Amino acid sequence: MEYIIRTNEDFEQIKNLITDYDIIFFQEGSFRIKHSFPQNNIKICGISKEKTIITNDDHYHKIMEDFNECNTFRTYTIEILGDNVQLENITIKNSCKSSIHGQAVALSVYGNNFNANNCSIYGEQDTLFTGPLPNDLKIRYKGFLTDLELNKNNSIQIYENCDLYGDVDFIFGCATALFKKCNIYCLNNRGFVCAPAHDKSIQFGYLFLNCHIINRTNSSNQSFYLARPWRDYGCAAFIDCIYDNHILEDGFNKWNDTNRDKTARFYEYNIKKYNRINFVKILNNNEKDNYIQDFFKYID
Repeated sequence: MEYIIRTNEDFEQIKNLITDYDIIFFQEGSFRIKHSFPQNNIKICGISKEKTIITNDDHYHKIMEDFNECNTFRTYTIEILGDNVQLENITIKNSCKSSIHGQAVALSVYGNNFNANNCSIYGEQDTLFTGPLPNDLKIRYKGFLTDLELNKNNSIQIYENCDLYGDVDFIFGCATALFKKCNIYCLNNRGFVCAPAHDKSIQFGYLFLNCHIINRTNSSNQSFYLARPWRDYGCAAFIDCIYDNHILEDGFNKWNDTNRDKTARFYEYNIKKYNRINFVKILNNNEKDNYIQDFFKYID
C-alpha cells in the first residue's frame, strides 16, 4: 500500500494502518509528527529534503504522559524499529536548542539494514541515535523503554548524500554505520561530531567516507572534536574527508576522566598531516584501502 500524506491529519488517519512493505510518501510541507515505526521493509520518502520536513521538539527534561522525564531515548521525532527500512528525500528535525534543553534526538534507528539517501537530519545535541543501545543501558532502562527498543541487537545502517547537523555527540550509538558523501554541519561553537559506543565484539563501527565536516559555528576558532568514545571500544574511521578550520588539532577525545583512550578504536586517513592525539591510528594508503574493503565486506 502507498499512502500519500499532505497534512498532519492525513498521517493521523493512517499511522495505525501501516504494515510491512508499505510506502509512506509525504508531499511538500512541514509536518509536526512524532512517530515510531516497528514495521519491516517500509519506505518513508518526500519530495526533497528541502521541501518535505518532519519536525518535533521533545527534549530530555520534558515531562511525558507517564510523569517521567522524556530521557534522551524518548525524545526522537522519528524512530525506526523495523528492519530493511528506507528513508529518502526528506528532513527529520528536532527543533530544540541544546543550550536550553540538552539532549533532543531527531532520528533514532534501531532496525537492521537501514538506508537513508538524500536526507537531512537536523538537531543539536544527540541528533542521530544509531541503535542498538549499549548493553548497560538495556539493563538500566528495562521497564522504561519498550521491549523492541531494549531487545534490538546489531544494526547495519547506511547514510548516503545526507546532511547531518548538530553540536555535542550528534551522531551516537552502537550501529555499524556508513556515512558516504555526507555533509556534516557543526553548530554552536563547541562539540563532538560522533560518540560511538560499540561493543568489543563488533568489528566495525562508524565509517565516514568522502564526507565534508563543515563549520557552521560562525567562528574560525578550533572548537570541535571528530569523535569521543561513549563506551569502551567505540569505533570510528574518517577516510578521505574534508575538514573546515574548526576541528581541533588533537582531532579526538578520550571522554572526560575515563581510560577509554586505552580501548577506543579510532582511525583516520587523508592527505593533510595533523598532529593527532596518540591513541588514534593514522592509516597509510594500503591500510586505508584494506579498511574500506573489509568494511564493505562486513556490511554486505
